[in-house]
Amino acid sequence: MTDITGALLTALINHGQWLLGAVLFLAALGVPLPASVLLLAAGAFARQGVLDPLSAALTGSVAAVSGDLTSYALGRGLGTRLPDRWREGDTWRGAADMFGRWGVWAVLVTRFLLTPLALPVNLLAGSTRYPLARFLLPVVVGEIAWVLLFGGLGYAFAQSWERVSAWADDSAGLLLGAALVALGAWGLRRLQHRQGTAR
Repeated sequence: MTDITGALLTALINHGQWLLGAVLFLAALGVPLPASVLLLAAGAFARQGVLDPLSAALTGSVAAVSGDLTSYALGRGLGTRLPDRWREGDTWRGAADMFGRWGVWAVLVTRFLLTPLALPVNLLAGSTRYPLARFLLPVVVGEIAWVLLFGGLGYAFAQSWERVSAWADDSAGLLLGAALVALGAWGLRRLQHRQGTAR
């Protein structure tokens, strides 16, 4: 456990759900904070009576969704400042088209399964002008699922939540690696297909 994680866990006991909300909000903006570990700890502390489970879950969900919406807005604002040659290029249009087709699933899965990719997905959604109405539903569903999943694991395994946290970190790394390999293979196949049709 790092020094910052230890300090945040102590602060979570002292400041409760407001500290949890602040960490989840900042983590959604890309600040490297141990959000999943804090959720597990919050679940364990709720089981021990330190936190109110319903208030902590509600605060965590609202904070995470707010952070996602803020990073989406940042992407939307930054996207308009990019040079026209970038925004009108094939790569940018391809990303926007792909996001138009798979955006809902990309947003949903990166909320609770492939969480390290959540910020890039938020920025891409905003910068490609993905409709806010379509972005919001998977964000809300995914963040609630994330809060309930990790908070619930902490609650269920309150006596050994640190071991569950280590397992979750390892699993997240493996899932992210597998997703990146799959994405690379898909991109390679698309490139080979385009080269084949161009001949």
